[in-house]
Amino acid sequence: MSYFLRYVGSRLIATSLIGLLSAPLVFAQKATSSTNGQSDRQQPLVGPVKPLMVERIGVDPNQIMRLSLHDAILMALQNNNTIQIERTNILGNEEGLRAARGAYDISISASIQAETPKTPSNSTRFVGVDLNGDGAIDELDNISDGRPLPVDLDGDGIADNTVLDSDRRKTAAFNFTAQQQLPYWGAAWRFQIDTNRFNTDTSTFSFGGFSIGGVGFAVLPQYQTSVTTEFQLPLWKNFRIDQSRRQIKIASKALDLSDSQFRQRVIDIITQVQQAYWDLVFAIRAVEIQQEALKLAETNLNNNRKQVEAGTLAPIELAQSQAQVEQSQQSLTAAIGAVTVRENILKGLILGNPTAAEWRANIAPTESIDHLPAPVDFESALKLAQANRPELEQLRLRREQNAIDIKYYANQSKPQIDLFARYRMSGLAGEARPSTISGLVPQPGGGFFTDNVTTQVPNQYQGGAFTSLKNAFTNDFYTYSFGLRFNFPLRNRTALGLLGQAKAQGRALEFQEQQLLQNISIEVRNALQQVETSRRSIEAARAARINRQIQLEGEQKKFEAGLSTTFFVLQFQNFLSEARLQELQALVNYNKAIADLQRVMSTTLTTHNVEISPRLDR
Repeated sequence: MSYFLRYVGSRLIATSLIGLLSAPLVFAQKATSSTNGQSDRQQPLVGPVKPLMVERIGVDPNQIMRLSLHDAILMALQNNNTIQIERTNILGNEEGLRAARGAYDISISASIQAETPKTPSNSTRFVGVDLNGDGAIDELDNISDGRPLPVDLDGDGIADNTVLDSDRRKTAAFNFTAQQQLPYWGAAWRFQIDTNRFNTDTSTFSFGGFSIGGVGFAVLPQYQTSVTTEFQLPLWKNFRIDQSRRQIKIASKALDLSDSQFRQRVIDIITQVQQAYWDLVFAIRAVEIQQEALKLAETNLNNNRKQVEAGTLAPIELAQSQAQVEQSQQSLTAAIGAVTVRENILKGLILGNPTAAEWRANIAPTESIDHLPAPVDFESALKLAQANRPELEQLRLRREQNAIDIKYYANQSKPQIDLFARYRMSGLAGEARPSTISGLVPQPGGGFFTDNVTTQVPNQYQGGAFTSLKNAFTNDFYTYSFGLRFNFPLRNRTALGLLGQAKAQGRALEFQEQQLLQNISIEVRNALQQVETSRRSIEAARAARINRQIQLEGEQKKFEAGLSTTFFVLQFQNFLSEARLQELQALVNYNKAIADLQRVMSTTLTTHNVEISPRLDR
């Protein structure tokens, strides 16, 4: 009987000591239960997170940057380097289109050159001689006009001072050309002005029975000008489409294609921002939960240490409590590191400058995670995807480019027949040089007699290059011509081969469209399935969290009645922490699945009220 009383007394004392030593833990757990017990079953940790005030690499905890999801998306649109690269690609295609349209620019060219050739002439002339050796040509050896006379010093009947004559002409030429290929029917025009200046040292020319004295020209130096206007029009090949029109159409489609690619890239970036944002929310919440678990583990260790000192607990129990503290500390360190990694991923998406001050900011997301949009049925989601996906638009534009190539190469396989028309006006001017003609001169009454006649030059033709140009535009002297040009290579394998290649590419694009439609259908199915799976995971995780809360409350009551220990209470607290993490992860996965579904349906921009301008300001 006395043994029984001593046993019962020792158990009551031990129970009382455990209750006293564990009072702080019980109060903390009760406070947790009172604040989170029933409300946790209805409202899990879904509200905005608090800033994480711990030291991390490259982050100033006091530089808090509160960030909503919409603000993060706007920062990405403004700063993300990938988006800026796509914008510059659009700018490059804009310049490519402008370059293609440059084929219709008016081209202006000009040239000027001078030439002075000295060539042998098929005639002879006499040169002056110096009979007395005074170094000067003797007057007796020249006639009155300064031309030398033949001299025969050895009396053999052959002039000693005969030399082969030469022609020395001085020419200068100026050319001005303006031409343009027209944007219609492959036509082209050309306007050209040619002006030539001619001068010569030759003094006498013979034409039949007449001898032309002086310089032999009416004007010298003379300026000859021709003004030519030409028009060319293809009648078959290059009529409906030519290389220039093909390049412009393809460049225009390429610009539309880059716009669509920019839109696709923006959707991808926004989706990545959403996923990174929710991952950061989860990482910060995970740190909070691990911090709570560490505090409970440390409380358990302190209580067990006091029980060992009181002799109510075996010292071996301290090792298990210490191991639990170390494990909780390790989990907390890993959770803090995960926050830094997730935060850097988000910063990499919303910051463009690697030296921006925001890299040291402590991001505190302000969004509540418990936001569950209404699900979309498969048929509606598939219709939205088929109507909005940029990939389908891009494939359509590539098919239109292919149709342009087919039309062009089919046209190139035809014969080339070009109609041309040309009109040329000529003009003349120069310095008047009257010429004397010796020979038979016709008389008014009939017959001829030998005499010298001096010709005169009208004032209209006296002047320089501008006078010659003015005379050309009087249209007194003109030439017009027109005709057809024909060119057709036999077999024409180049054009036919390129046409066949373009048609084969068109068939490949048709199969690519079928494959893309099939892939989009698969992506829609998978995205909707992921949304549904995540939704059910939320329900299961929430039920598990509520049950763990009930178990913890029951274990606390058993502890208060002396029927349990702190070890089991902390164990169920850890179970509850894990359940809360699993519920939070399920919520994050659901929001990420919703973001991916928006990407698949290509409704990301409208969902977030984002309007994009792919063109850069100049």
